[in-house]
Amino acid sequence: MLQQIKRKLDDMRTIRTLAEAAERHANAAGEREPGPEHFLLAAFDLPDGLAQRAFVRLGVDPGSIRAAIAAQHGAALAHTGTDPALLADDAPVPPATGVYRAKGSMQGVMQQLAAWPRATPAEPLTGAHVLAVIASSAHGTAARTLRALGLDGERVTAAARAEIAGYRAV
Repeated sequence: MLQQIKRKLDDMRTIRTLAEAAERHANAAGEREPGPEHFLLAAFDLPDGLAQRAFVRLGVDPGSIRAAIAAQHGAALAHTGTDPALLADDAPVPPATGVYRAKGSMQGVMQQLAAWPRATPAEPLTGAHVLAVIASSAHGTAARTLRALGLDGERVTAAARAEIAGYRAV
């Protein structure tokens, strides 16, 4: 029981770290509220390195994710008839104050992270967990970004699960 309490506290710290990093990524891109694509970037920032290792396992450079997200934002603008060059004018926005806010699509991501089945009571929340949850979505910028990188959700989830299993074994 004590181990489960410790894990929940550790998970809360990890989620706080993810949320803060996602907000920084969103703000740097000129957006006020982070979405799944920003949490995907934040997962790559976590010190466990598992999201990055999952990408390497898939043969994809983890450093390519930011450019792929920007390309998807540009493609979405072009699809609406708006000039994607407008993204170049997106100046960073200052961090929000007050209550933390994220895009509505983040509610499902957070619920899935909370419901992730743990192999042991001590299994920590990792960047690979975040990657697997975000990869399970078929819609949105993050899903389109993964597809643009030649990845499908099932392969990404399998690679993330393999990294989680390897992390447990250590």
